[in-house]
Amino acid sequence: TLSIFRSNMQEKTMKAADAMPEAKYSYQPTKDVRSFGEIVTHMADISYILCSNVKGEATPGMAAAKGSKAEIKAYLKGAFDYCDGVYSGFTDAHLNDPANFFGVKTNKMFILTQVGNHDALHYGNLVTYLRINGLEPSGGWF
Repeated sequence: TLSIFRSNMQEKTMKAADAMPEAKYSYQPTKDVRSFGEIVTHMADISYILCSNVKGEATPGMAAAKGSKAEIKAYLKGAFDYCDGVYSGFTDAHLNDPANFFGVKTNKMFILTQVGNHDALHYGNLVTYLRINGLEPSGGWF
């Protein structure tokens, strides 16, 4: 269930990243918000942060993607693959294992729920940026 929601958001996010032309990766509606490419990079960063937290290891990657659409997409794919490994190795026995969520004591299950939630939050930004630029997200909403 969590895994299905997460993989659905990954697929939609990758399609949005594909749909935006490279020249528009620097697009930002106002100077006060992230560009399209910065949002995609941020999504990858947070996936790495959350999944490494659950795995109990140092965060890999981190803002390695600056530059071309291909580099940013590869960074995002790497973050998604990393999280896939975390989810596939996770068992119910560890749902209540303690974890730290940006200074708040919680459990690993809560952190795993936030991966898909965070992707969904920013997927909405990506869709808006695509539409402002006359593009449609592929694959529909569901």
